[in-house]
Amino acid sequence: MRIQKAVSVVGILLLMGFFITGVADAAPDMSQWEGKWFSFQMAKKGIVFDGSKFIKGSEKHSGYFKIESWNGAEEKFEITIYSQNDGGWEAVDQYMNFFAGNNLSFLFWYQDEDQHFVAQMVGKEKGGIISSATVTTYGGLVLEVDDNQRAVGSVVLTAKMIDESKVKAPH
Repeated sequence: MRIQKAVSVVGILLLMGFFITGVADAAPDMSQWEGKWFSFQMAKKGIVFDGSKFIKGSEKHSGYFKIESWNGAEEKFEITIYSQNDGGWEAVDQYMNFFAGNNLSFLFWYQDEDQHFVAQMVGKEKGGIISSATVTTYGGLVLEVDDNQRAVGSVVLTAKMIDESKVKAPH
């Protein structure tokens, strides 16, 4: 039942987004976010079916992401995500899709092979330059398929902007 609700909420949010973007003006210029680094924490909680039984579980990840560029025509940011995998750092290019808002406070949606979520980024300026920012999710869903296992659950991501000198991942 919870999964149906989560899928319904994500679906409604996406439909609202398509309606809003179809009716609203184009996204603002978001190029001021280019080059900004974030430290993130991600928590997943769910259930795995291993082919014979269900197993409840949770996992936590942390890492960094950098906003590489803003594509105003497609209303999305290209980002590079740095996370540890098998003891080493891995860099993956992905996209954050602008949903609604202005250049300092906006909603975006993110999707990769396993997780989907909607989040808000809120930035603060000093002297016309973004000096701090936070990211908070407002709905996230995990759907993973790995060999004979199937997993579903929720995902929560929080992030804060950091100075590049604090990034521990090779970049």
